[in-house]
Amino acid sequence: MTWRSMRWAVMMLAAAGCGAPKPAADPGAELPARLQALLDTTFAHVPKSPGMILRIEAPSIGLAWSGAVGKVMKGGEPLKTDNTVRMASNTKTYVAAAVLRLVEDGKVGLDSSMAKYLLPASVDRIRKGGYDPNAITVRMLLHHTSGLFDYAMAPQYGPAALGRPTHRWTRVEQLAFAMDSGKAYGKPDEVYHYSDTGYILLGELLETVTHVPMQKAVSDLLGFDAHGIKYTYFETLDSVPPGTPARTHQYYDTTDTYGLSASHDLYGGGGLVSNVENMAKFYRLLVRGELFHQQGTVDTMILTTAQSEKDRPGGYGMGIGRAIVDSVTCYGHSGFWGTSVRHCPSVDVTVATAVNLGPDPTNPLTKLTQQALVMVLDAVKAKKP
Repeated sequence: MTWRSMRWAVMMLAAAGCGAPKPAADPGAELPARLQALLDTTFAHVPKSPGMILRIEAPSIGLAWSGAVGKVMKGGEPLKTDNTVRMASNTKTYVAAAVLRLVEDGKVGLDSSMAKYLLPASVDRIRKGGYDPNAITVRMLLHHTSGLFDYAMAPQYGPAALGRPTHRWTRVEQLAFAMDSGKAYGKPDEVYHYSDTGYILLGELLETVTHVPMQKAVSDLLGFDAHGIKYTYFETLDSVPPGTPARTHQYYDTTDTYGLSASHDLYGGGGLVSNVENMAKFYRLLVRGELFHQQGTVDTMILTTAQSEKDRPGGYGMGIGRAIVDSVTCYGHSGFWGTSVRHCPSVDVTVATAVNLGPDPTNPLTKLTQQALVMVLDAVKAKKP
């Protein structure tokens, strides 16, 4: 072959190479940077929050990512992705799941009267509050359809808790607060109305049935140790697990509530401390059915009630809500101090968020969670053949 013909062949090969199709872009490659930008932007618009943390798990695109922005407290050390937070009402999912494990074991009946499992003093106090304890079932407590007045939403409760930040509340005291502060929302199983009162009673049920403290019942029944859920504990009821990262400061408007007694929300309606990685792991295991002995149990748990579907978008099951995001069904819960977890089983995507701020008119918790989910769901859908 002459030099001229060799040169011509090389030119032809180069031209052919230019026309070859390029490898398809990885839809998840730019997600970490985009998610961090979303986190930064959200935080910049919420000056009352000291810092925010976001956790994403999407195995189908090889994504397990955490990001943080801001401080542990205003003026404090930089916030880290593994810092722990008070989960508040996210705790309800754990308590409900523990009760359902007892149902699996034949120790609790969903349609049995709650009076069967409560202390006689509690049953008597509920009766004196104008309710029929025998007419309210365990299922109704789990579904928030018991009609029991919510002590936490009584206008007097917030000021009482914040006004005495070191007061050590008891379950007995909170039950009495519920009985004395408001009337029933409706007859048993008539209406859905969110009620912490029902969940502190479920916390009591766990103790009376298992004969161990609520915190141990939850940990043992759900297999925290076996599943590597090692930084999740009931504040002041459990010892802090060794190596647990520092708890971040969470604010109510401009008030730092770090020193607010955990007992104001501790006995089943709230009380757990965790970090976003542990939270994401728990909800993924839960919705996939890996914490139960029977697949039918998770189906029972996530099935929403007709009553709840009239009151809230997506509806509510047993300690867990349903949401439709970008045409994908997800399950999860949120907490008062700015925590949220969603797991979407059909695409195996989990998002856990902590904005470390109580209810705010700008609703940063929902916005950040929803926008992050949509970002990830779009990448997952693009990856599918």
